[in-house]
Amino acid sequence: MWCGPCYRQHPLDRFYRHSPADEDGFEWQPPEDMNRHTHARDGDNLVTPFQCDLCTFRNMQLRNPIPGHAVDDYLLCCIRRVQLDALWGREPQTVLATLRSAKQMLKQWRIVGLTPHFPALGPYPVEDSFGVRVAIAMVLKSLEPGRYHAEYQQWETIRKLSAAHANIYGASLEGACSLRAVGGESVSSKLTLTRSPTYSLWSTRFKQGCLRRMGQDVRQDWAITLAAMNALVGAFERAWRGASEQREQRTIVMAGAFSVVGFCGSFRGNEVLLMDLFGLRKYLDQLADKDYVIVPLLGRFKGEAHARYHLQPIAAETNSGLRVRHWLQRLVAFQAREGLTHGPAFGDKHGKLVPPREIEGYIMDTLQALKDEEQSVIPPDLDCFEQFGISRSFRRGSTSTARTRGVDEKLVVLINRWRKFEQSKGKRPVMEMQDHYSGLEIIIPEIVKYSQAL
Repeated sequence: MWCGPCYRQHPLDRFYRHSPADEDGFEWQPPEDMNRHTHARDGDNLVTPFQCDLCTFRNMQLRNPIPGHAVDDYLLCCIRRVQLDALWGREPQTVLATLRSAKQMLKQWRIVGLTPHFPALGPYPVEDSFGVRVAIAMVLKSLEPGRYHAEYQQWETIRKLSAAHANIYGASLEGACSLRAVGGESVSSKLTLTRSPTYSLWSTRFKQGCLRRMGQDVRQDWAITLAAMNALVGAFERAWRGASEQREQRTIVMAGAFSVVGFCGSFRGNEVLLMDLFGLRKYLDQLADKDYVIVPLLGRFKGEAHARYHLQPIAAETNSGLRVRHWLQRLVAFQAREGLTHGPAFGDKHGKLVPPREIEGYIMDTLQALKDEEQSVIPPDLDCFEQFGISRSFRRGSTSTARTRGVDEKLVVLINRWRKFEQSKGKRPVMEMQDHYSGLEIIIPEIVKYSQAL
């Protein structure tokens, strides 16, 4: 029998525990939070399923641990860590309130002579019915070097092990035979009933507690300002005039076209790379006399079951002087000299999509060079390679700029949810590009107001 304060973290425990810190990196926290995740609380077993470390060890190894055995000691350390994480999946106030209520029920039952009764809290089957094995794999993986920290990996990385195990369980003999679903034919409307241990109550508590212990170091791409955007495109223009080698020209023209389309269309980086070369050529020719261009995207989009076209109107030149048509025409002309008329607009000389890192590397190099200039439009304390990125910087900068320049909020939402608009009611059929464009003609003037304001 354990009391809460006695059930403490193992002496071998070196797992990361997040501490709040100010902008200068100084860590501090309220006194009541100093011992979070380091020990249990009385009443924890009333809200989270609990088995002692020895029973948990036996359930997985079918034997007792060997005293002094290094591997067994380390496994016991991991068991204690995941148990504490599971217990800390509930806040102290919840545990304390449950414990108080349990004591009050006992008191009231005694008044009328009722025999105190609660559901049995064990023993559990001799098996890993909680999902402790997967939890141990997750905390061990957290000790590996991560992208942002050399000492540990973040929650968003280690949680993928649980998702992988759930997928494997669903494909297993046990999972496939026990799986049941409630709902119709649509996958999105089904409610699945499964015995996968990674969906047990204990596992859910563990994931909540582990996330709270580790915290999340979310590093969003910084928004690129309109001034920085104009400086960036200006640098590309100067580089283009001085470029003589074909490979250098390819890098510059792709970086320029990617930047203006990503910013003016408020696209995520992966969406810009779906721009279709044939459709782009077609609409640049057909709409040469218009004050807008059509950016055609072709591919499989998240939440869609098949590949399809999406057409996005963008102002040919924005109010601040970003020349979208100019860079797209330059890209199309360059690809034509390479003999390319179909495939991805951002394709290499073989027509294969260029790796995003090549475009991003050149853009980040250019931003870093701009930052080092006198009176730079980029704050001197920013590390462009760490804090900017093609995934979100252009989109976030575009949205912020549009709002500050008076674009109607409904239009901002429409532009940034363009796929949702395309999938109105989820039943819009796949159409030929010409039919698709005809359906957009009525609303093009309204949509173009967004990019025109930039």
